Formats: sequence, structure tokens, C-alpha cells
Amino acid sequence: MKTAIITRLDCKEPVRALKMSYRGITGRVSMPAGGRAHHESALERDWLKCLAFDPDVKSVTVQPFTMSYEYEGVVRTYTPDVLVERETPAYGAKIVVYELKFRSELKEIWKEFRPRFRAAVELCRANDWRFKIMTELEVRTPYLANAIFFRRYAALVPQKITEEQLLFSLKALGPTTPQALLAASYNTRESQQIAMPFLWRLIAHRRIAAMLDRPMSMHSAIWLPGV
Repeated sequence: MKTAIITRLDCKEPVRALKMSYRGITGRVSMPAGGRAHHESALERDWLKCLAFDPDVKSVTVQPFTMSYEYEGVVRTYTPDVLVERETPAYGAKIVVYELKFRSELKEIWKEFRPRFRAAVELCRANDWRFKIMTELEVRTPYLANAIFFRRYAALVPQKITEEQLLFSLKALGPTTPQALLAASYNTRESQQIAMPFLWRLIAHRRIAAMLDRPMSMHSAIWLPGV
């Protein structure tokens, strides 16, 4: 196999037209930096939702480049699904190229995929990037469920008095739970219900920390970042 090369690079638009794919579903996911990222499968959609909720992600490019590589004497092309630039390294690099595939699909046609993935690994290493294959086991985790839930509240118009009360109470309590924080902040059930969406907003914006890689409930641990 000869060294793979990038034959087309586009950081603004996908390098090929989107189409229905294996278990496909096309659409777009809104990104925090503005604009929407296209997807052509449910698995890609779910991964984009995770990336959109990750504050360490600087940029996301769908189908960022097309590369060419030679296998068995034939020049072939391959376009990966997503390129992500991060503030801090993941898998040893700030730029990670992802391929999203269901495990059953990988098993069915692994022989077809393997040469292109090996070529992608080689190309990424040459650029100090990393190549990562993601399946439903890595994508459909508690973090995805939390990303979907908390992003509903991220766009809420802030309510300064309520949020300051919650933060003041959390500082006084120390590490606690959503249920205990609301009870300490407000005396009545009605007031607690009114304040709850703004508690979720504070978590969505990371002003209140939580273990987002675990299932969240009213009894989950929350605390002030840095404490």
C-alpha cells in the first residue's frame, strides 16, 4: 500500500453530496459556534450531538476531505465522516478524524473497510492527527443522553436572580445533589419547580459541574467547578 494523500480538503462544506447510507437518516445538528453540521445516519447524528455539547470542541467539519490510496494495484478514494479540532488533546492529538459505523456493518464488510482505515491511520499519523472508529457502543452512552437533555436548557434566557441563588446555595452546601440544592435554595415546591430549568441551564453551561458520563438524576452529585 502506497502512502495515502489528501486529494480534496474543504473545511466549510462536505466534500461530497450527502446521501442515504447504511441505516441512513439525513439531517442537521445545530452547533454552538453557529451553523449546522450535516449527517447521513442516525449514528452520525448522535455523535454530532455529543460533540455539540462538548465545551472542549473548537470546530467540527463533516466529510472534511477525500483521500486517495493504493490497494492491490488500484487507486481508491475514501472520505471520513468527521474531523474535530479540540482545545486539549484526545487520543494524543488535538485533531481527531472519526469514522462512524455500526458494529454489525463493520462485521459484515470489514475486509472492504480495512484497507481504507489503515490508509486513514497512516495519513493522520503523518499530520500528527488521530483516526478513530466509533460504533454505537462508544456513541450511545449516558453522555449522549445527558447531551440531548441538557442542550434543551442551554438556550434558555438566563434568569440572573435565580441562578445566583442556586450558585450561592451550592457554595454554602458544597458538593450535593440537584434535589438537595433546590430544597436549600427555595422553601416551596412551586419555587423549586420554577428554578429547576435554570439549574439545568447552569449544568449545561458548566457553571455547575456534574458527572455527565454517568446517568443523571435528582440524586446525582453536583458541585462548583474547581472545588
